Amino acid sequence: MKVKEKKSKGLKREFTIQIEFKEISSLRETKLKEIASKSKISGFRPGKVPISHVDKMHGKDVTVEAIEEKVSETSRAVLEERGLRAAISPQISMNKEMEKIINSEEDVEYTMSCEVLPDIQIIDFKKIKLENPVAEPQKKDIDDALAYISEQNPDYTKPKKKRVAKEWDRLNINYVGSIDGEKFEGGAADKADVILGSKTFIGNFEEQLLGASEGDKKNIKVKFPENYQNKDLENKDAIFEVEVNGIYEPKNSKVDDNLAKKLGQESLDTLKDALRDQIKKDFNQASRIRLKDGLFDYLEKNHNFELPNSLVDQEYDQMWHQLEHQLEEQKKSLNDLELKESQIKKNYKEIAEKRISIGLLVAEIGRLNKIELDNNDINIALQNEMKRYPGQENEIIKYYQTNAEAMRGLTAPIYEDKVVDYVLSKVNLKDKKITREDLFETKKDTPQKVNTKKNTKKSDKNKEKK
Repeated sequence: MKVKEKKSKGLKREFTIQIEFKEISSLRETKLKEIASKSKISGFRPGKVPISHVDKMHGKDVTVEAIEEKVSETSRAVLEERGLRAAISPQISMNKEMEKIINSEEDVEYTMSCEVLPDIQIIDFKKIKLENPVAEPQKKDIDDALAYISEQNPDYTKPKKKRVAKEWDRLNINYVGSIDGEKFEGGAADKADVILGSKTFIGNFEEQLLGASEGDKKNIKVKFPENYQNKDLENKDAIFEVEVNGIYEPKNSKVDDNLAKKLGQESLDTLKDALRDQIKKDFNQASRIRLKDGLFDYLEKNHNFELPNSLVDQEYDQMWHQLEHQLEEQKKSLNDLELKESQIKKNYKEIAEKRISIGLLVAEIGRLNKIELDNNDINIALQNEMKRYPGQENEIIKYYQTNAEAMRGLTAPIYEDKVVDYVLSKVNLKDKKITREDLFETKKDTPQKVNTKKNTKKSDKNKEKK
């Protein structure tokens, strides 16, 4: 193998690589022998097919396969010998057409170009000083949670004065459904409860009961949706004869033992304890995120290295495609956004650069300190993914077992956390008590959301930035 490196700037590298054709011929012969030993061809005993016969049948394809293997092998070797690691898959271009190479049996020459990962000099973690934001649940946090639960689990009472039904009322109804004048199975019930606005009944069934009075009888027209659980009813128009037995208005539940028992707790005190534990878990999770962000900010500011444009462009393109998809789903355009397109692109570029910078730092810290995922880490990642798709567990396992790139993406957050834990075990870490409000303060470096000029009021801070 002969290698010539072209002079290049920054992280870009370009090589011209030449492979002697005798190396290709040797690999080609090995492959032909392997095919001959396994071939079953009429007129020949198994394993006794002449190489010349196999050559006539498969020679060209085998030559191409041998060339491709040698190109892959030598391109990796060129980088490894120089201690280089490609940022993304190198671009390979043959200096002659494959047909000419095969026919002439000349040495194979190709060009490999790529961006390589930068050399990163990792700082001494022991010199890092970080504050760990810690917030403890207060009485107000418990009270606010109880008030929310009381609101979300109301008691229902008859209004003091007779009135028509409005949103969030609970109606007790009798109903009978029919399609083309024929009643259908499961389409009738007596003394059924429906909360208007809960979207528990199909289509606009609940909306048509707004304004109804106790004792009213109404015919409600609805259309069953596609992919309805009962295939016989999909896309069918139906009429429901409905009688309103009673109207009940919501009233926040009293915060007492009865509310606790509604939620499966023994008493109000045990409910408060459960809430305190859950709030503490939420606080700890938010604290971890804030600490992690603080660590990443520190690492990024205290390391200086060139970023591979190919990786930054990849990240930027992915973010931009997500924005375009979100706009398309909401039937909006870039003109509907608060920020100008040029400003959004500038913001996205900065975020992409930051993400790639942090990603490279995490990868390099993990590589230098031999941090690796174990089977338990992989199982946790798979289990979490399977929870999102109940009933498809086998398909998910098969997909990730046969797709290395997808598996890397799935386990990346777990690997990142292992690296973060390693670094945090080395730094000078000091707890800092903060308020709940400070703990959950949102950062400003997230991508542009699909907020429109028409229905979104800008904050004072955004105005100041503009």
